Amino acid sequence: MGQFVREIALYWLAYEITGSAMALAILGLCEATPRLALSLVGGVIVDRYDRLRLLTVIQFLCAVPVFAMVFLYFGGVLQFWHMVVLETLHSIIRSINPTAGQSLLRDIVPEDELMSAVALYSIGFNFARIVGPSLGGVLMLWIGVGGCFTFYGVVLLISAFELLPIRLPKVAVPGSGSNWLQEVKEGFTYISTAPLVLSSILTAYGLSIFVGTYQRFLPMFAKDILKVGPDGLGMLMASSGVGAILSLLFLDAAGQRWRQDNLLWFSASATPFLLILFCVSRNLWVSILLMALLGSAQVLFRTVSRLIIQVEAPRELLGRVMSIFLMDQGLRSVGSMVMGAFATMFGPALGLSFSSVISMALTAVTFYKILIRRRAAEPKFARQSEEILTESDITALPTPPRKEEAP
Repeated sequence: MGQFVREIALYWLAYEITGSAMALAILGLCEATPRLALSLVGGVIVDRYDRLRLLTVIQFLCAVPVFAMVFLYFGGVLQFWHMVVLETLHSIIRSINPTAGQSLLRDIVPEDELMSAVALYSIGFNFARIVGPSLGGVLMLWIGVGGCFTFYGVVLLISAFELLPIRLPKVAVPGSGSNWLQEVKEGFTYISTAPLVLSSILTAYGLSIFVGTYQRFLPMFAKDILKVGPDGLGMLMASSGVGAILSLLFLDAAGQRWRQDNLLWFSASATPFLLILFCVSRNLWVSILLMALLGSAQVLFRTVSRLIIQVEAPRELLGRVMSIFLMDQGLRSVGSMVMGAFATMFGPALGLSFSSVISMALTAVTFYKILIRRRAAEPKFARQSEEILTESDITALPTPPRKEEAP
């Protein structure tokens, strides 16, 4: 919740200071670039060391740049370049956090409960998406931007102290003397042999570059297009969280009946399409509804993708595979610049519509090349496997014992 409160305040303040869409894109670049640059190293670290202790240390360290921004703001000297530096430092510290947190599920939850665990993990996160932005909009009116930054710093410390008492069974991890580059290569080698994992990752990359950072530009839609204030912006962002939880209920109902690749294709295609509809809307309540549907499709895709990786990847490779998947969050640095450039050249509505069309095209190509061709080949592989058992093999099989005749 604190993270979303902080984001509302940070991006609103940046747009208020600069009045520039590119300033929002630069902040997105600072937030996402460390994830992209350090993700692979983070995956190796998560596979090597205690994931729970890593999470605990990260929470304490993240509070340092947050409280530095608080002091600068209340001191009346905070400038945009301060925000850029401190956001970059904060993101460097947090770069390992998503991989460690999601990989930790394998250590806590039995394998037959992983689907429920991943769904509950997403529900918790998206509950924060509902409460956090709404709370952020209210707190900006009540205690101001500086109060929102302080709120986030306090909840970081609370979360760190919450983790301290937890104890988990010791799990054997690789020694620290092995080759880091070789360990990273092992992760890529596994992904190249797993079509469903590969298609999930490639599609996630495309969505991150051309769609994923749309929330960074919501202040422009709220202020310039929909003509609403911080409370309206909070409603737009909160509606994404509501839709996300509804998507998890849909996954619970349809997840056992739908093929995982069908769920991936549906959610990956619906996300940019709904963003196009949002860009066309000029009514606040219609925009809120579309934002809820957009959040639903986006979270459905990420939940199914994470579930596939949790189930299919071996535990000793899970951190590396998850870190490669989560590089899509780092690619948001590229996405912020791409979408920021489109929004600057064509305006937010038309610019984000163009980027969404590109995303839909890339999704179609990815699923055709990797999954649809594989599905078309499945009957052929089945026939070949049946032909392996020749007539001579059948005659060589032992004859089953005859049943005794009934008296």
